[in-house]
Amino acid sequence: MNKKSGFVLACIVIGLGLASCRSLTAPEYIDIDDIQMGGNSLTNTTLSANVRLYNPNKSNLTFRSGSLDIYVDNRLLGHTELDSVIHIHKLDTFRIPVTVRVDMGNVLGNALSLALKDSVLVRLEGKIKVGRSGVFITRPVRYEQKERLDMF
Repeated sequence: MNKKSGFVLACIVIGLGLASCRSLTAPEYIDIDDIQMGGNSLTNTTLSANVRLYNPNKSNLTFRSGSLDIYVDNRLLGHTELDSVIHIHKLDTFRIPVTVRVDMGNVLGNALSLALKDSVLVRLEGKIKVGRSGVFITRPVRYEQKERLDMF
């Protein structure tokens, strides 16, 4: 085999490999569960929960890291950095554990209006790094959904 035919063969193999790769669809937000408050004072309060998501992709994925801002009724509740590796099965739901240091100034300033409502708007914004077969990409996250207040 000469160099030219070897190059053409390599291009065909690479082309077929790239064509077989499907684009990654961002995971879909389902809800938040297992919410727990922690800390020993108003200035040192943490909120931990599991964010449940659905993987709509037809292949397994790996979650590697993320950075999220969490808003309740358009007020910043807190920020979290996620750095755990989570293996995600194809076409299945999964949970990402989140721990947030709560900005109590924003929460207390909005407590009366929250007490009068039966639901709140929960918004997650940031980015996550997901991938498969050792190739990872950063995807933006923007989930927004009304949640019942009895969840809190």
